[in-house]
Amino acid sequence: MNQIFGAIGFTGGAVVMTVFLIVGARGAWKIKLGNVGVIVVGFITGQLYAQAGETFAFLDDMSGGLSEAIRSSFGSQAHFGAGAVAILVSVLLYGLKPSKIRNGALSMMTPSLYTAAGGMFATFTHLISNLTGTVVA
Repeated sequence: MNQIFGAIGFTGGAVVMTVFLIVGARGAWKIKLGNVGVIVVGFITGQLYAQAGETFAFLDDMSGGLSEAIRSSFGSQAHFGAGAVAILVSVLLYGLKPSKIRNGALSMMTPSLYTAAGGMFATFTHLISNLTGTVVA
């Protein structure tokens, strides 16, 4: 027996983490997440969504749409890359006055944005992907 919780799977893990995120953000009873906790749990949830594949493909579509909307708003002559979008979303997450709903939504989109950005961002998401893969799969 080499599993603590039995077989979870990426889709099951994504659903469990979504419920944990919602319950923790509300903080109505025993599970309470602070503003940074919401960002961390949201990021892990987004990573599980990405690994679950087609079941949660809508989140990747939303992330890609957000990134494309930001990049195209500067016109065809401007070079506004995916790395700039990833940095912009990170600044919004940590720079604005905390809002658990906004932070939860943005942090669930960051794994897809970070992967598209490449470089250090993609390395970070691959590391989290490998860690969640060992726990969930």
